[in-house]
Amino acid sequence: MESKAQDIAGLTVGLSKLGLSGITGGAITYAFTAVRPYVINGKVYSITGGTTFPVVDANTGVNFVGLTKANTGTVFVLGGSSATTTDVVAVQGSVETLDAHGNFYFAPKFPQLPSDFCPLAYIIAKAGSTFVAASFQPGTDNWNTTGMTYATQDIVALPDRAQVA
Repeated sequence: MESKAQDIAGLTVGLSKLGLSGITGGAITYAFTAVRPYVINGKVYSITGGTTFPVVDANTGVNFVGLTKANTGTVFVLGGSSATTTDVVAVQGSVETLDAHGNFYFAPKFPQLPSDFCPLAYIIAKAGSTFVAASFQPGTDNWNTTGMTYATQDIVALPDRAQVA
């Protein structure tokens, strides 16, 4: 029998749902309570819990760009890292324009992922026509900022595109 070990060599995959909650609340937090295991390049890690959304983009090392005007949206990918197992890290995708009904003309593109990152969930964030804040930056601003809406999706691996409808 032929070995299939080469089929999983270097595998990066989540082993459980991240199970985000609290995203639509007034705080700048999210929550999950159970340990979440994941694999990066064949090595097993786990996150022990989480309450505070990251402020810094794991790709750039600086604060998220966020959203700065009405009728725009973006995607944030949350995941585990080999560098820290106490909380999730996140990266931001492209910022795209919304139509008059709050739908994307073009879905936001997922960001390039760091090599030590395993995607576990993503959040589609939209600043609709009633958005009047100077900006929305996750980890700094409240999730219930006027005009903001969100959709969360648990994943075990990054899909080819974000589901926006």
